[in-house]
Amino acid sequence: MPYPVLAPWLIAHNLGLGSLGWMSFAFSLGNLIAAPAAGYLVDRWGRRPMLIVGLIVIVIVNLVTPFVDALLPFVGLWFVLGLGNAGIMPAALAATADIAPPELRAKWIGYVSGGISIGLIIGPTIGGVLYDAVGFAAPFVVSGVMALIAVVLVIFIVPETRPVLVPETIDGPSRSGFGDIWRNPPRPLGVLLVLLLVEFVWTFAWVATEPAMLRQLYEQYAYTATMFGVVVGVQGAATALGEFGFGGLSDRFGRFLLIAIGLTIHTAWYFGIEYFSQYSLLIAASILAGFGAGLVTPAVGAAYVDISSADQRGRIASLKEMVLALAGMLGPLVAALATDYFPPAYFFRGATVMILLTSVLVVVMAWRYRRRLVGVVEIEPVGES
Repeated sequence: MPYPVLAPWLIAHNLGLGSLGWMSFAFSLGNLIAAPAAGYLVDRWGRRPMLIVGLIVIVIVNLVTPFVDALLPFVGLWFVLGLGNAGIMPAALAATADIAPPELRAKWIGYVSGGISIGLIIGPTIGGVLYDAVGFAAPFVVSGVMALIAVVLVIFIVPETRPVLVPETIDGPSRSGFGDIWRNPPRPLGVLLVLLLVEFVWTFAWVATEPAMLRQLYEQYAYTATMFGVVVGVQGAATALGEFGFGGLSDRFGRFLLIAIGLTIHTAWYFGIEYFSQYSLLIAASILAGFGAGLVTPAVGAAYVDISSADQRGRIASLKEMVLALAGMLGPLVAALATDYFPPAYFFRGATVMILLTSVLVVVMAWRYRRRLVGVVEIEPVGES
């Protein structure tokens, strides 16, 4: 919701828009630092407490931000936001996996991902309206109040789904912390590595090409802000449609097959933004790319669950968040160093090649593991609290 406010705030304080990169970097750094501990606490402390803690951090940061009038504390708040955010998605993914029937994992995870996509569509729109109508503080205050309502909903509605932990044996591998993932990793290990590579590559590709994308749309194609908003909005809507409507396809046809198809379709965005100056064609490419992303996200999330035991789900989800945070840090860094020296087309072609090569590797995994990955034994949940 506050996203549209950031650029006007920086302009009003005579700060360059490049400062957005520092804010993004600080958020990703906080996420990266906190993810290991957050994943461990999700598995040991519980899904519900970590949701509450993360949401409370969002409440505090949003309500404090309107009183900030310098870049350094603003960046500091974004770092704190990254720390708090680190546990939310691992807790949500682990809780969803706890309650989802194994044959419907991808479908249910698709519902959660679809909710996120809808928020990313509606939030900035409401934030922009509030900013124009009321002022800078309004999007932050409303966002903080909504997060506070979410805290109340979690406290009174969401049960604890964390499974009963298997007693640790003297001779077995230690389960005493996040390091258990390294000592006792999910099997097959190659599946985990490929999933993490997929997450890194398509996130890195997106954030590394963002400045080139803005240059292409505004300078080469002379798009207005409204036109840009529509392009991004329809892609988000197509992603949500794919997640809600077709997220369960990998439950039937296999995780890696849907990931490979989705990644390939997603490259339509990079092809379209390079070659389609006509607005309607770029809209079509954006819809196609969003639909591809909607196929990938549920399949990847379900594949993580397939290969992890019930008492490792939070830490595996945090490992995923760490990879996303790393991509979120390295992508803007590459863009900052290279955008002024290379034409936008180089970035779009590079992103396309990276994603297609990853798709080839995913196809190999699809052939190797066919329709199914590895089943895991379910453990009885703790019960509602």
